[in-house]
Amino acid sequence: MSLITAGIDVSAKSLMVDVLRDGERVSGGKPWLAANTREGHVGLIEKLRALKVDRIVCEATGVYHLDMAMALVHADLPLMVANPRQVRCFIQARSRNTQTDSIDAHELAQFGLRMAFEPWQAPDPAHYALHRIARSLHGYVAQGTAAKNRLHAADASEDTPVILRKMLKREIAFLEATVETLRKEALKLIARDATLARQVELMVTVPGIAETSAIRVLGELCVLPPKLTAKAWVKSAGLDPTSKESGASVKTKPHISKRGNSFLRSALYMPALSARRHDPGLKFFADRLVANGKTKMQAVIAVARKLLHGIHAMTALNQPWNSSALVPMPPKMA
Repeated sequence: MSLITAGIDVSAKSLMVDVLRDGERVSGGKPWLAANTREGHVGLIEKLRALKVDRIVCEATGVYHLDMAMALVHADLPLMVANPRQVRCFIQARSRNTQTDSIDAHELAQFGLRMAFEPWQAPDPAHYALHRIARSLHGYVAQGTAAKNRLHAADASEDTPVILRKMLKREIAFLEATVETLRKEALKLIARDATLARQVELMVTVPGIAETSAIRVLGELCVLPPKLTAKAWVKSAGLDPTSKESGASVKTKPHISKRGNSFLRSALYMPALSARRHDPGLKFFADRLVANGKTKMQAVIAVARKLLHGIHAMTALNQPWNSSALVPMPPKMA
């Protein structure tokens, strides 16, 4: 049977679409441009239905693909949202030296023909709303930290104009108020969803995870496909270890892949630091790693992985935090 695949290259304002039958353009067809708007999505759906497309592939592009992806899935069209790194490697393997929107759309259609197809699952609306708020929290917290660093540098010099100090303090106050407003809105949203409310209730039992950290972590986890394993969560965060070995001359030290969600890694960093200090089991685990030659940062990363495993177990078993189930405990602590 012939297979009709469509590739969609997404940008903020437009969608470049190419449709292939068994890897070749449909007779008389050529790539076309659609607006990345609600009206553009309606027209796109009509065309794809008329062409009886079997597979549609786009890349994950931050937030720009999400409205289109939800429209296609709600229209019962088969969509895969591909990992950009996988797509890039696929295009490189096909020796494409030129990059344009139409070429990218063509290569995405080829990707859909040749690679395993994994249908995209639209997140629950409440979960998606929490995800967007958590991403905003991430940005404002980062801006607040940067502003505080600038104020610290300004205070270090007596020659800093008074107006600069005042403006920095005003900026910090605004950012802190914004973070607090978003935190309260996130908690209202969570309170209206029994599943989210229980997950936050469990997460704050972890030493080092308070409400704001729980919102940021949960905001990334709640939009992942359901029934993923803890190992898949770790890989999604880019915290999975990787190394390279070839022959006798190439052998790299193991390190985290960083091929996953940088927002989730960032959200886990401060909780991992705190848990490494305040949770007896994780402190013993991290101290043992350092004693065996790992750096302090490697130990913190290992603690972050343990936190993900623990959060996954808490969610699956509906039980509060218990680090003794994650790490071997010394006799006097067991």
